[in-house]
Amino acid sequence: MSEADYKSNVRLVSGFFDEFLSVLKKKSRPPRLVLHYHRACLCLLFIYPNKKMTENSVYRQCNLVILANLTFFLITVMSAIHESKNVIDMGEDFVWIIGISLILTKIFYIYLRADGIDSVIEDFDYYGKLRPHNNDEEILRWQRLCYLAESGIFINCFVLLTLFNLAICVQPLIGGGDLPFHVMYPNNWHRRQIHPKVWSFIYIWQSITSHHNLMSILQIDLLGIHTFLQTALNLKILCLEMRKLGKFGKLNDDQFHQEFSVLVKFHQHVISTVQKNNRVFYGSFITQMIASFALISMSTFETMAAAGDPKVAAKFVLFMVITFIQLSYWCLAGTLVYTQSMEVAQAAFDIQDWHTKSVSIQRDIMFVIQRSQKPLMYVAQPFMPFTLTTYTMILKQCYRILALLRESM
Repeated sequence: MSEADYKSNVRLVSGFFDEFLSVLKKKSRPPRLVLHYHRACLCLLFIYPNKKMTENSVYRQCNLVILANLTFFLITVMSAIHESKNVIDMGEDFVWIIGISLILTKIFYIYLRADGIDSVIEDFDYYGKLRPHNNDEEILRWQRLCYLAESGIFINCFVLLTLFNLAICVQPLIGGGDLPFHVMYPNNWHRRQIHPKVWSFIYIWQSITSHHNLMSILQIDLLGIHTFLQTALNLKILCLEMRKLGKFGKLNDDQFHQEFSVLVKFHQHVISTVQKNNRVFYGSFITQMIASFALISMSTFETMAAAGDPKVAAKFVLFMVITFIQLSYWCLAGTLVYTQSMEVAQAAFDIQDWHTKSVSIQRDIMFVIQRSQKPLMYVAQPFMPFTLTTYTMILKQCYRILALLRESM
């Protein structure tokens, strides 16, 4: 799929609902990983310049225009900070600046690592190539469950972010006629009373850019998070394969060793994929940790500062909830990888009558058990891994900063 051109990606995205309904209602085998849909959407948004897409000069130019447009958008928002009348207005500006900076950084990182991401996605197709005609009901059930969960989250987040952008863009029209984002332009172009036509153009431009930004961060984040879920799924399948291997009583030692070697290679492939994923998404992981910490702290503080104005406070509560959900999904998916990687040792130990096998087979099983003692984690050094433990620590640190800010007020 990394060799797909723009038209192929359009066809893939347009067929998403048919494939989703087929898996949901007919309980058919998932036709592909959801990661392929995310990559196709990124291509359609002109922010995925991998080797194939950049063969088209128009696509390269559109990608650079998107980066330049978002950079200019960020500059206009930053330029308006000094106009903030109070701590609440300034806090809102900072929340938008942090959010836009997060999106710009992740899009730029995709610009640098698109080919590496292609390689990671191909690595997650490993089991499909290893067992192309697998009919094990339990494994297929887990594959369908993962596909439906990822697709369902994709659909729901798409709808919610579309409504969120609609609320951002419509609210100024209902209110005082301000722009969706507090910005500054030369010659007061952002003033509706002075330049109504230019104001209308800026309003439309901000609305379109905002929607593109939200769709971009949605696909980038889901692509990253769903690599976590695919890792957990592969580890679950590995455990099922190991336990199933022990139930094949008719296998002699040579046959058992051959089958077990395949599973050992599968385990090694999963470990290598996690290591590669940590390298490819390193910048994205670091940006996510920093931005989540800053956004939670800022939005929580502003919610308390604006307690006297429910309308303004509700806006910051919404920011806070969105950030909580985003970080929760990252950390929950990371925790699944952590816990499932530890289950591999138990699955190897649970192989039926493994102690009656040859010494070489027992040695291989002990090797897998020993290697599984070190859990697999998605982490961007020097930060802690994406787990619920880290999530709890971030919330504690945010609370301490919030208490300090309240005292300073």
